[in-house]
Amino acid sequence: MGEIEIRSGRVVAVDTETLRDAATRASLATVGAEDLRASLEQVDQLLGLTMIGGTAAHPVSVATTICEQGGMLVTALRDTASAYELVELQARRAAAAAGGVDDRREAVLLTRRIEELEASSPEAVQLAARALADAPNPFATVGGELFWSTVAFPFVGPLVMATYGAAAAQIRAAGKGAIPDGSKLVGTPRTPTVRLITVREGTAPESLSVLARRQPSTERPGDIRVERYTMPGGDRRFALYVSGTRIRGDVGAFSMGTNVPLYLGAASSSYESVRIALEKAGAKPGDSVMVSGHSQGAMIASRVALEEEYEVPMLVGFGNPVQADVGADTLQVDLRHSDDVVPLLAAGGHDSSIGAQGSMTVERNVNPWPGLDSHQMDAYTETAEMLDASSDPRMDAVRERLAEFGRAESVEVFVYDTEEGVTPSSADAG
Repeated sequence: MGEIEIRSGRVVAVDTETLRDAATRASLATVGAEDLRASLEQVDQLLGLTMIGGTAAHPVSVATTICEQGGMLVTALRDTASAYELVELQARRAAAAAGGVDDRREAVLLTRRIEELEASSPEAVQLAARALADAPNPFATVGGELFWSTVAFPFVGPLVMATYGAAAAQIRAAGKGAIPDGSKLVGTPRTPTVRLITVREGTAPESLSVLARRQPSTERPGDIRVERYTMPGGDRRFALYVSGTRIRGDVGAFSMGTNVPLYLGAASSSYESVRIALEKAGAKPGDSVMVSGHSQGAMIASRVALEEEYEVPMLVGFGNPVQADVGADTLQVDLRHSDDVVPLLAAGGHDSSIGAQGSMTVERNVNPWPGLDSHQMDAYTETAEMLDASSDPRMDAVRERLAEFGRAESVEVFVYDTEEGVTPSSADAG
């Protein structure tokens, strides 16, 4: 079982502000070392020890070495921070250049900032280029598995790899996997039937692994779970859990037929069923709704955040086929397996950090051999458990948001089943 890797984006794995803060602290420490070296030189001169001052063990020599190494550390930290900022700015400029007039104006401003950074630190330019070149290839692991699974067939293996590589490039070029901020679903979906099947008291989730275990699946009834929290003072908050694509049995509104249009940006009956379920549970526009889901459910949760009908403090995706730029108010936790085919549809997601401070992408390789399924919720629950045990400081933001639910005076759980609807007719539209 592979170890988890925690990143802030496909390329960015660090917080540039943290790096600059570390550079400032190191600079202050270096100034202190310079003062100490100057004092030692004065003592050296007063005591007449200059004849041995050139030895490596002499205090003046030691202090000089510390000052030199401190200066190198400060420069390295600042160059690294600038390099990762360059990556973020370049990603933002590319997104803005493809937008409207206002976005293109922003692209011009971003270009000026990029030019300033490049002029101030040529080393940062090289580091940024190296970071992009060394960024994780989101297709490498599964591509390797496809190759080894067909190696017994000399003509099939290369054909599969060539087809797969071309498709991967097209996904990233089309921009379907990494959804920009402000993106909205289009079209009129089928109207599904959403039926309440369970109401009971519940408890607040205290960890990401608990969120994982509450995801609807074929092992438990229902396609959608909504938790309603009554807070001190009477305010209500909600938590949403959405099923992945169902391929056997009663698939309801979560079939492959709703999965594909949703990925392409069209409103689906599965997405509409989630809106209806939230409304039935008492959620009103503007209410706070923490969203989570597995596979297609994670894509729906991402769209709920993007549509901005509700306030979304946190989005947790397990095997999400997309990665949405949900804005600076939503903490986004994206759990992926590098040997899971479904997250490849996100084409690596966004290069730079997105979402609120502390947002992260968590990835690991589950199975060393091809043919084993890493997309199941059991595997993602194990990844969530590993993340819960992590000492990464970005987990503090997750724990803070979950702790808010622990303040609730009561928790109610609503579980809904769905049925696929029919396409609205012109009469229905009228």
